[in-house]
Amino acid sequence: MHFDHKPEKDEEAAISAITRTVVLVAFDGVEVLDVAGPASAFSKATELVPDAYRLVVASPDGGSITTNSGLTLSDTRPLHAIDSPIDTLIVAGGDEPALRTAILDRGVSDWVADVAPRVRRVASVCTGAFALAAAGLLDRRRVTTHWRACESLESLFPLAEVQRDRIYVNDGPVWTSAGVTTGIDLALALIEADLGRSIAVEIGRNLALYMFRGGSQPQRSPVLDAQAGASTRLRELVAWIATNLAEDLSVDALATRACMSTRNFARAFSQEVGSTPGRFVEALRVSHATALLLQTDWSQDKIASHSGFGSLDAFQRAFRRQQPGMTPDGYRGRRQQ
Repeated sequence: MHFDHKPEKDEEAAISAITRTVVLVAFDGVEVLDVAGPASAFSKATELVPDAYRLVVASPDGGSITTNSGLTLSDTRPLHAIDSPIDTLIVAGGDEPALRTAILDRGVSDWVADVAPRVRRVASVCTGAFALAAAGLLDRRRVTTHWRACESLESLFPLAEVQRDRIYVNDGPVWTSAGVTTGIDLALALIEADLGRSIAVEIGRNLALYMFRGGSQPQRSPVLDAQAGASTRLRELVAWIATNLAEDLSVDALATRACMSTRNFARAFSQEVGSTPGRFVEALRVSHATALLLQTDWSQDKIASHSGFGSLDAFQRAFRRQQPGMTPDGYRGRRQQ
């Protein structure tokens, strides 16, 4: 698949002619999406900007490895055979037994510790953070991992400052991301830092991502959580709400869409979703607005309109309810965090 978009002249300053070598470290039992997601994003970047990246998938001994889903990755490079300068090193994650073997028996963390001083930036996807921590790279740094593994990371490596509900975290030359598909978000953030936002967004469109998420977005999807206990009718309505935030989402309008009386709809929604319709809609609108604060330079008025708020004042009041102690401008200031 090819891109129609070409970098504009004002993007050229952000695009280096230097080819950056990206090494993705995998191992037997690796989570396949931890590798495939970032690999796809970087390969799309190279389609858009020729020679932007050279992608290498490596493993302790090279050759073929078997992922946790049973798929085989062939022709991986042995770690010890990587002799070209590494620009970006990304360690994938996997289930605990496979990760323990990779760290303790296959020498992944020792190798990472050895090469890290010569690498511009080091990253992890999901539980790959444990490999970075074992290499001593997460001490006194803000980091994250899959939400199910945050407590274990904090317990085993108390010097790491674990951020429990972040998509990804950047602290100096170290980047860590949450579970599985957030490896794509991490890769897009790295690409944005190298090649500019418009190129990263174009790659996101090509990968058919629903939204371009900032690192401060929550790991667990509020939409998925809402759908978990809902009937088919309300599950489909929740999905529609999430993609139509600028529509009339009043209780009466939603009840009509669900073919229910207003009273029965409000009762069923609260029971099945765990929130009143009004609170659920407000939370989604604020979540969408916070993403726009990080991803765009739009005025707050424009963000409020695109997020379904009737006025700037309504947006700011809802924002304060959902983000206590924070203003929209203050939240936008976290863009580079």
